[in-house]
Amino acid sequence: MAEGYDFLRFLFTKYSESEYLTEAWTPIHVVLKQFLQNSSENFQSMSYQTIYCQIYKSTCKGYKERLFDDLKKLIIEHCQNIKVQLDESMKRMIDDRSNRHKNIYILQFINYLHQFQRAIDVIAPLFHYLDIVYVKPKLKSTIRQELISLYKTIIIESHINHIFIVLQQLMNTSDSPSKETIGLLVHMINDITPESAMKQRDLFKRYCNDEDILNEIISSDEEMITSASRTASKRSADSLPGGEDQPSAKRTMNMIKSPHSDN
Repeated sequence: MAEGYDFLRFLFTKYSESEYLTEAWTPIHVVLKQFLQNSSENFQSMSYQTIYCQIYKSTCKGYKERLFDDLKKLIIEHCQNIKVQLDESMKRMIDDRSNRHKNIYILQFINYLHQFQRAIDVIAPLFHYLDIVYVKPKLKSTIRQELISLYKTIIIESHINHIFIVLQQLMNTSDSPSKETIGLLVHMINDITPESAMKQRDLFKRYCNDEDILNEIISSDEEMITSASRTASKRSADSLPGGEDQPSAKRTMNMIKSPHSDN
C-alpha cells in the first residue's frame, strides 16, 4: 500500500523546468523529429514505449499545456521548413516553365504531404493521454486534428491552388503525372481539406476510386443543383410583371381572416 502511495506521489510531483527539459522534452523532441523525417526504420518498440511513458509523466507532472505548446512549435517549425522547400520548387518551375519542373513541384508536394500523414499516424497515439486530459476537454479537438490543421494552414492553403493549376496544365500532355499519383493526391487532399476537394469535382470524379468520396461529391453536386433551381424559380416568380404589388401568401391569408365593414 505504501509503495503504491509512493509511486503516485512520485508520478504527480511536478517537474522542475530543468527536469522537464532534460528528462522529458529533449528525448521526446529527438524521437518526434525522427518520425517527421520518416527516418525511424531502426526505431525500437521499447523506445516507443519509453517516449509514451515520458509524455504520460510530463502530463501528470504539471506540464500538459507546455508539452502541447512545445509539440505545436515543433510541427510549425517542420511545416515552415517544408514550405521553404516548396516555395523554392515553385520559383524554379516559374522561372524554367518546363513540364519537368512542374512535375517535380507536384511530386514534392505529394511526398511531403504523404510523409507528414505517416508521421502523424505514429505521433498522435503517443499523445493519447494528453489528448484525453487536456486537448479534448479544453479545445474540443484532438492532437491529430490540431497538427493536421497546422499543416493545412502553413502549407496546403499556400500551395493548393498552384498545385491544381499546374496539374490541369500537365494533364493533357505526354508529361502528365500517372493516374496513381493523381489518385493519391486527391485522396490526401480530401482527407485534410474536403472543401478543396469539392472545388475540384471533375478531377475527383475522374481519378478517385473511393466510392464513399465519390458519393459525397455527387451528393454535394445534387444539393447545389437543387439549391440553384430553387433560387432560379424564386427569381422567376419575383420578376413577374406586377410582382411588386402581389401580396405574399401570409399577407393574403391575414387579409382574408381580418374582419372588415362595408361603407
